[in-house]
Amino acid sequence: MKLLIVDPYVTSSSPTMRGWVDSFDAVAELFDTIEIWAIGCEVADHPKVRWLPVSTKLPGWKLKSIAYAREVTRRLKRLDRKDTLVQVSGCLAPWTDIRYIQFWNKAFLEERAKRTETLKLGFVTHLMTRWAARQEAAVLRDTGSTSYWWVVSRSLASTIESHGAGGLFRLIPNQYNPQRFHPAVRDEWRESSRQRYGFKPEEKVLVFSAFGHFERKGLLQGVQAVACLRAKGHAVRYLILGGTDSTIRNFRNKLTSAEQDACVFAGLVENIERHLVAADGMLFPSHFEAFSLAEIEAAALGLRLYLTPHYGAEMILTDPANGRWLPWDVGGMATILEEEVLTGRLGQTHHELGEALTAEDYRRRLRELYVEAIQSKARA
Repeated sequence: MKLLIVDPYVTSSSPTMRGWVDSFDAVAELFDTIEIWAIGCEVADHPKVRWLPVSTKLPGWKLKSIAYAREVTRRLKRLDRKDTLVQVSGCLAPWTDIRYIQFWNKAFLEERAKRTETLKLGFVTHLMTRWAARQEAAVLRDTGSTSYWWVVSRSLASTIESHGAGGLFRLIPNQYNPQRFHPAVRDEWRESSRQRYGFKPEEKVLVFSAFGHFERKGLLQGVQAVACLRAKGHAVRYLILGGTDSTIRNFRNKLTSAEQDACVFAGLVENIERHLVAADGMLFPSHFEAFSLAEIEAAALGLRLYLTPHYGAEMILTDPANGRWLPWDVGGMATILEEEVLTGRLGQTHHELGEALTAEDYRRRLRELYVEAIQSKARA
């Protein structure tokens, strides 16, 4: 049987496909050939792989996304579906055997409607989100368009299913690398990392980690909560990992001088685990995730988690064993964090990882799901 992968970037840097790329050798043997429709592909040299590039000369990822979706839809109309197992990321195409879900725009817009004052979208981002949500709605209306939904978190799967999706739902949580992310990293790198950022021994440090999307991930509310603690006399700092120079510059322009004093901006860093362990806990008050890898990696290092009840957080946070749930308002966040500082729980390590998968667990789960889909396709 042939496997067809439809995703714009089949690369290890893609948040959606990095686990799949890492597990490629473990699943390639299940198929006679693997065809990939992508703008970029890291496994093109494999003897079983046939990469059919989807080229677009349009600038920017937003326009590229629209052009890509149109091209793969056109190709699918001509596809011979017999003996081909089709896997599509998200709702980039109108039908598929497997729909791999790492984000759901309709749910994101629903969350935004609840918190319009704190979650604002730029005009173009808003248009793109609504465009993607319309694609999702079209897929939901056609209840026969998807055989299997592979979803990264339990809560997101439940929401999509409640919207009337047809097909069978399967859970495949995100993976982490236990060779890089484990509590011993703290012992090896904590002191040198704290010295690098100039943290004093008595300071408690909270950390935030993201490539970008600072507004969606609630960074402003996190900064304001830390600033509230500092205004009360608590020696607390906020280490912010990620963001390009322009992203950081635009974000800093929104901050007061007191809020800027609360933050240390590191930008994009390599070996992120060595930076995370400078902190005593992760403050990640995101408005929307599916199942954040940042939370998984922080937990694997033993950092306590301080999370809003966004999608996927239920898969990693067990309150109070490895952290605390935060309310959405800044004052409420600051109150919970102050309790953690005063009780000494901020800084305590743990070994609670919820339902996160190691790389080996992920490979095993991926193989199981493919075997199920292959057998189902063969019976059809």
